Amino acid sequence: MVPSKALEHLQGFHPIISCEGTGEEVVVKKLVAADALVFPSCDVVDITRKRKAQVIQSDYLGFEYDWPVCIMRILDSPRERFRLGHLYADRFPVVNVYTRPEIEMLVIIRKGRYHDYSKKKSSMKPSVYCKDVLGLHDVKSATFLEDYWDVESIVVAAQEYRRLSHLERNELCLADVVK
Repeated sequence: MVPSKALEHLQGFHPIISCEGTGEEVVVKKLVAADALVFPSCDVVDITRKRKAQVIQSDYLGFEYDWPVCIMRILDSPRERFRLGHLYADRFPVVNVYTRPEIEMLVIIRKGRYHDYSKKKSSMKPSVYCKDVLGLHDVKSATFLEDYWDVESIVVAAQEYRRLSHLERNELCLADVVK
């Protein structure tokens, strides 16, 4: 997949990838290990579960890097507030990649149950659907996710999510950051 226009200005940047939860972290680590992201794996500064701007600033941004660094946030909601301090905001671009309503949507898509889920979605979160309807009680467990996902399945599910979902204009999803 060709990188989104929103990512073109980040060519040459080295990302710090902030993952909202276990599912996002497992998926991202698998993609990075397979060098399947638009950023070369060797350019990734770190993959972290740290999400607060202040924590990322203190843990990662107070250093002199020999290359430009950006922050890529993998999360499910655009409502989460994230503002870097004035010393950092202009130096470190932030890219948000959404997996709305939850990363478990990719499991539903992989199982071929998107349309069935869509009928129930007003009353059920994707993780609950995975547990109650698909019988995947460990869907939030790192052990289950490590065994469940391979890179090809992630890429296919992410691309299908992109096709089926109604993203906001200029909103990035996982399919936009895979090769």
